[in-house]
Amino acid sequence: MKKTVLAVFLILVPLVCHAEPLRMGISSRVPNTNEEFLQTTIQTLKNKFGPDNVKVTYYSLKGLEEAVKAGQVDFMQSSAGMYRRLLPEGVRDLVALSSPRYPDPNQSEGTAFVTRADRTDLQTVKDLKGKILAANSPTGFSGYHIGMHEISKQGYDPEKFFSKQIFVGEEHRMKHVLEALKNGTADVGFLRLCYFEDMLEKAGYKKEDFKIIGDRKSNRLACSHSTSLYPSWTISITPKISPAEARELLQTLLAIPPSSNGVRWSPASDYHSVDTLLKDLKLGPWAYLREWTLKRFINEYWPWIMLLFVCIAGLIAHVIRCERLIKIRTAQLSKAHKKHTEVLHQAEEANSRLESLQKMGAIGLMSGMLAHEIRQPIASIQLYGRGIQRIIDGGVGAIKANAEDIQNAVYLIDQQCSKINAIVEKVRSYSKSKSSRNQVLNLKTVVQESILNFRTSRKNQVDIRLKGPSSILVSGDKLELELVLVNLLRNSLEAQKTDSILPIDISISTEKGLALITISDQAKTMSQEEIWKMEKPLNSSKAKGLGLGLPIVKSIIEAHGGKITFKPNIPKGLIVEIQIPCLGEEEKNEEAGTTTDKNC
Repeated sequence: MKKTVLAVFLILVPLVCHAEPLRMGISSRVPNTNEEFLQTTIQTLKNKFGPDNVKVTYYSLKGLEEAVKAGQVDFMQSSAGMYRRLLPEGVRDLVALSSPRYPDPNQSEGTAFVTRADRTDLQTVKDLKGKILAANSPTGFSGYHIGMHEISKQGYDPEKFFSKQIFVGEEHRMKHVLEALKNGTADVGFLRLCYFEDMLEKAGYKKEDFKIIGDRKSNRLACSHSTSLYPSWTISITPKISPAEARELLQTLLAIPPSSNGVRWSPASDYHSVDTLLKDLKLGPWAYLREWTLKRFINEYWPWIMLLFVCIAGLIAHVIRCERLIKIRTAQLSKAHKKHTEVLHQAEEANSRLESLQKMGAIGLMSGMLAHEIRQPIASIQLYGRGIQRIIDGGVGAIKANAEDIQNAVYLIDQQCSKINAIVEKVRSYSKSKSSRNQVLNLKTVVQESILNFRTSRKNQVDIRLKGPSSILVSGDKLELELVLVNLLRNSLEAQKTDSILPIDISISTEKGLALITISDQAKTMSQEEIWKMEKPLNSSKAKGLGLGLPIVKSIIEAHGGKITFKPNIPKGLIVEIQIPCLGEEEKNEEAGTTTDKNC
């Protein structure tokens, strides 16, 4: 009983599974010697599933594609290119054609570039640029796409390579490609692999009338071809077929014995070359590359889009961080500004106190120098006073006899007292921050009076020689300039350290708007290092000196807008050069008795 039920079940299962007929779609193909094997395959499937359970429909290339998309096909036989173009529709391969000529099902299809044998100008693929092409169909795989991909692989734009393309049609019209070559309508034609060997003479043409450009035929590869090789005819299934039917279909196809010429169905393992072709030619799943759609833009530039989003995110994070840092920095700057304002206020108060201290310091420095200068008029007063005293001691007669000398001595005493008073007033003016450096002075007069005062204050004789124009006008303070000159003369004299009298030369001149005073002596030779030390404050060569004289002299000259320099005098001695702005130069023509002024 159980065996009977099992037998009935096995009989009914195929009937249930194939309640709906299996719909097989076949694309139009270029005729070849494998056509007989395809008919054997169809008959084997009808024997297996029943004549009424297998419905075979022949389509054009475009028609088969539309039928699959419409869900009207369960499995199909087509080129590898058609199969891979329909991958987005869920189509998957089962088997591919193989033969003794091309036993590898992954490399059993190609294209031959054919031209007339007498076209000596066409030798390589490069020579085909700008020529006219004849092919079967713009959707044909071996008849068009494989050839165009080879042109792309050689670095050319396939869409702009030929000047014109002629499509003769599908199915049995491949012979029209040869006809276009024969009558000169086209320069080159695309023929399916082995068509040249198997079908050319059947179409009524002679092989010697044509040649293959870029032929890759070898002992291992039986047919002429100009391109790389790809998978050949492929049987594939659509999502409409059930897994049980697909399994039974695969078993049936693999069980079909080889044809008389060794053709059979075998699994193909590598369709990568077909995918590369479709992508390079922008077909099938890559057709979007022909138009700038959002999908293409995303697929084409997704790494850059991701990078852009990362950059934008980074920029936003940077902006947020910068805003935070700006707030922190603003708070810090506000705090620092407040502190800086307080420091400035404290600095102003400190500067005010410092200015007062500087005034006091200046007065202290000047006092030491001016006190020394006061001794000169005091010494002169004492000298004149003693002279008058000796005259008085001589009696009334001596007084009457020297009345003029007494009168002259009194006048000189008065002059020296006036000078003392001027010195005192100068100290007072410093304490009150008053400046009198805007007096118009004759520089030569100032120098002459300085020399006179210096000579009067000295007990020993001095040799001072002065040369220069009669008048050079400067703006300054007479007393300060006298103090500078007297101090420099005293230093020169004290530096001699000898019993002999060495001359001190003073010259005045003008140069480029400056009044120049040059004091040179013949005292000891000084090195440049000694001169640098001499200019520093609190550095004196005198045993009891404070080292304040030259710094004060320098400060006075700089206050007059000038400068003072020291350099060795060759072969010995020192040269001091003072530069201060001058106002003009007055020259007197003694013979003409006239006076003229001119800019210095």
